[in-house]
Amino acid sequence: WYQRRVRAGKLNASSVVLEGSLETSYGKRVPLDLRGLEHYSLYPGQIVALEGTNPTGRKFIPTKILSPVPMKKKVVTSENKPVTIFGACGPYTSQDSLAYEPLADLLSKVQEEQPDVLVLLGPFVDVKHPLVEKCDVGDMTLEELFRSQISHILQRLPKHTHLVVVPSQRDAACDFVYPQPPPDLGVSVPNLTLAPDPCTLEVNGVCVAMTSTDVLFHLSSEEISHSPGSDRLGRLAGHLLHQHNFYPLHPSSEDVNLDYPHFVKHAFFQTKPDILLLPSDLRYFVKNVQDTVVVNPAKLGKGSGTYFKLRVKDSKQITNSTFVNIVKI
Repeated sequence: WYQRRVRAGKLNASSVVLEGSLETSYGKRVPLDLRGLEHYSLYPGQIVALEGTNPTGRKFIPTKILSPVPMKKKVVTSENKPVTIFGACGPYTSQDSLAYEPLADLLSKVQEEQPDVLVLLGPFVDVKHPLVEKCDVGDMTLEELFRSQISHILQRLPKHTHLVVVPSQRDAACDFVYPQPPPDLGVSVPNLTLAPDPCTLEVNGVCVAMTSTDVLFHLSSEEISHSPGSDRLGRLAGHLLHQHNFYPLHPSSEDVNLDYPHFVKHAFFQTKPDILLLPSDLRYFVKNVQDTVVVNPAKLGKGSGTYFKLRVKDSKQITNSTFVNIVKI
């Protein structure tokens, strides 16, 4: 059997190559003949373990893809209390203005229902917004616009609701790198967490992992699959859990400026998340994937605009006691 990485490049069923590590095989490569596999799902950068034969020394013929070692969930030690989380992903504006109407509508819902946590993933000042591209943002700098929006959100936030802000590489006022450090507002607010992208947070014993980077869309563009009857969106999300990291695609999309030394330190799961937030341009969904509740709320400022409402009743039985709604704004 072989344990190697699927070689980069635009894949098809006849072009898949395995590349070994420098430590074990000096980076040598071997082509794959996939005709012996009943089902497979492969993409560049994927670490796989295969069982099969190489009768000629020129091509490996796999007969089985071995299942990876599953991650373990963290043991809950905090008090078991119900928790309600609202969340959305930017952009938070329409394409013809920077008035942030969708964000204002979301904050009105938050004021009405007063969740425990509000998670907002960037971009907040989208580099692809037509007015930002033309630097037509009024008298403020991009950094001032970003800070003013966070300040506005805090002013409208219910007192007991905690705000989590996660930046995006499309944020004009934040560092264009992945993993991405938390934004610097220069202030400390008790009910505000400025988080990096990606990040994992614990909320009342619930492990919530998230990234604003559209890894699902990037994987969907590169994956080749022969899995009759399988759930494509759930399969894409499952790749992250199988590979134990937030962005298993290698090389990364041209939209992702990957810092490999920091990636190894900050983009791997330490434990299996209970909730995994993966906002994407793909259609919104909520799925149980390998005992993790995966939520794609889509984007608040695109189309009809959607966000999620999530409630966990029992942090010791999260999968069976979590209720998620995707709501149109």
